[in-house]
Amino acid sequence: MQAYSFPAPGTWPALQQRAATAEAPQVAARVRDIFAQVRQGGDGALLALTAELDRATLTTLLVSEAEFAAAAAQVPAALQLAIRQAKANIEAFHSAQREPELRVETMPGVVCSRRAVPVQRVGLYVPGGSAPLFSTLLMLGVPARLAGCPQVVVCTPPQPDGSVSPVILFVAQLLGIEKVVKAGGAQAVAALALGTDSVPSVDKIFGPGNRYVTAAKQLAAAEFGVAIDMPAGPSEVLVIADATANPAFVAADLLSQAEHGPDSQVILLSDSQAVIDQVQAEVTRQLATLPRRDVAAVALDNSRAVLLADAATMLAFSNQYAPEHLILATDNADALAAQVTNAGSVFLGHFTPEAVGDYASGTNHTLPTSGYARQYSGVSLDSFIKKITFQRLSAPGLRTLGPVVETMAEAEGLAAHARAVAVRLAALGEAASQTAGAGQENISVPYAGLIRPSVERMQAYSSARDEFEGMAPVMLDANENSLGSVGGDDFSRYPDPHQRAIKAELAQLKEVVPGNIFLGNGSDEAIDLLVRLTCTPGQDSIIICPPTYGMYEVAANLNDVRVERLPLTPDFQLPADAAAILAASNAKLLFLCSPNNPTGNLLAQAAVETALRTFRGIVVVDEAYADFAAAPSWTTRLAEFPRLVVLQTFSKAWGLAGLRLGVAYAAPAFIGYLNKIKPPYNISAATQQHALTALAAAPQLPAMQAELLAGREVLAAELPQLPIVEHVFPSDANFLLVRFNLDATAVYDQLRARGIVVRNRTTQPGCAGCLRLTVGTAAENSLLLQALAEIGALQPAELVSNH
Repeated sequence: MQAYSFPAPGTWPALQQRAATAEAPQVAARVRDIFAQVRQGGDGALLALTAELDRATLTTLLVSEAEFAAAAAQVPAALQLAIRQAKANIEAFHSAQREPELRVETMPGVVCSRRAVPVQRVGLYVPGGSAPLFSTLLMLGVPARLAGCPQVVVCTPPQPDGSVSPVILFVAQLLGIEKVVKAGGAQAVAALALGTDSVPSVDKIFGPGNRYVTAAKQLAAAEFGVAIDMPAGPSEVLVIADATANPAFVAADLLSQAEHGPDSQVILLSDSQAVIDQVQAEVTRQLATLPRRDVAAVALDNSRAVLLADAATMLAFSNQYAPEHLILATDNADALAAQVTNAGSVFLGHFTPEAVGDYASGTNHTLPTSGYARQYSGVSLDSFIKKITFQRLSAPGLRTLGPVVETMAEAEGLAAHARAVAVRLAALGEAASQTAGAGQENISVPYAGLIRPSVERMQAYSSARDEFEGMAPVMLDANENSLGSVGGDDFSRYPDPHQRAIKAELAQLKEVVPGNIFLGNGSDEAIDLLVRLTCTPGQDSIIICPPTYGMYEVAANLNDVRVERLPLTPDFQLPADAAAILAASNAKLLFLCSPNNPTGNLLAQAAVETALRTFRGIVVVDEAYADFAAAPSWTTRLAEFPRLVVLQTFSKAWGLAGLRLGVAYAAPAFIGYLNKIKPPYNISAATQQHALTALAAAPQLPAMQAELLAGREVLAAELPQLPIVEHVFPSDANFLLVRFNLDATAVYDQLRARGIVVRNRTTQPGCAGCLRLTVGTAAENSLLLQALAEIGALQPAELVSNH
């Protein structure tokens, strides 16, 4: 590394110059020529350029199904586990970047909102060649999937034999990406921008690359109307190291960037000559053992070690340089970090190598280089979405705001703008001052004998706000704090008691009408309300089918309602005589859990249909786990069976257990009765906001479900191999019921001792010796299997239960 001592600030720009700058005109000319070839020759030009530049002769550009199928077997299990853990961390960090839809009433009757919508077609460039960067596909593919981008295309350079790295293909499969193109460099960017027979054109291009890739992305943005994430070129790192730094750590960090490519750049800043000397010596020592030492050595020729006076001077140099990666190898890293203004990603302290950000900490490693960190951020969830604004004015709102707009439009000489307001104000006339009542819908009563008489006499809750819908009046009726909320979010107003926005989105997703939907504070509230609605305390009963979800019986006990039991068969199905038993029963409710908890299996469709036709009461099919099953939802049969109620939840497949949001689907008339007896504000404003955000991201669900189901299949295949496992029951849920040939409670205790918590179901009917195991992350599933293997190796005396 070139060494400099106390350079004057006027000389800093020369020290900060990147190696590629001098070649920029030649690079730009070559890239423009490549674009011309791809525009004219399409796939043929891509094949020719791949042969010329990547030394790979191809007959087709797309990765085949056979190549995808063979990929996973070529990836070591330890690497697969590491990739899954990295994916989980990246998902956790990027999922937290979601923002609820913004809605602001700027003045009475004027409501402005902003909604996030995914970019529809995205292209992901993944560097390949000598170092296929499968981690880049994780960094780009995870947020693309979280954002819900409908079309994702990956371009990556092939190996000389025409193949694509199996690890890249494994990651693509893990993310549910099916189109991978064997093309790299500027020609891949050109294909994504222009489109060919094999490569669809996209709206936005993502990914790092060398100076040719960077120039190609800039050309695509400047001349072809394609957005890009940022100009992400050759890798770079700047390390600020004081006297407390470990020279071996710093040298390793510098080399970790130098090995990316010969045009990478590393900068060391220190206020200690001793540290610089020791780091230089460590760089020389460690370089000799690197497999990519020849590449790293070229990068080091254009890299610098600079001795500066103090921390303030080093920060000034760094902020001017604007590094892709900034490492603060100091004891006071947090204090220095507060003064960082230009950097892609910052690594704090002595135990935070830049490599963790490259792979698995959770932050994104696609970052601005070449000083672009002065203007650009790294890739995030926001990179894959666009924000659309909406506005709605009520009649009073237009009357208030309209004159303001007319005045401003006339001042700018835009008469048509003013007229667009004036014609509406004229049409309103006196009608604008009138309010429209929001009367209660008349509910028919096809449920004679099924609804408690006292409930039929109850009046539906109606909010005074309904009378002013669309007017945004001055609301002084509910003793709310009109000054707003303490804290960053404003929840000073009571939530919409009818949850109209959620029901509208959910109805579209589930292909029902909003009138079919009841929302509860978790499914447990819906269960409780169903019992209260239909059963008279001390007189009526419900039917449950054990083993099953325990809250049905809890709700009955709380409401002084008897419980009749119709036990499932040993294979957890309704018994053959169920129809006769149900036909003779006077019970008001029948609860069927399908997929069943705790067994995981679906109840036979024909048996459920028979129950719906023979039972005289309300049949409740609890589908909390239906999103993990192959069978269609019973919501598709609501019109056929007017006494059917289907329960679902946001807790399971949606991963929103903390929101406590359950859904009941039924005939609109029956939903009307539930609305009569529910608490007025049973779903909080915060829950409604988060639920709407989740519904907007519904396209992410299939990928999430697929990954979880893959984990279920791994457990279902691996658990029977353990000597302590007697049987793994088939499951259509996100858990497995497992029978052990040891004391299941002792196994449960041993798992708890190892920090793994499962559910002990051994006392439930038909579940003797069974534990219920929820499917976790790949890492958690591996830990579970390892723990069970260890427990199986214990001596009998060590397996005594504590219970």
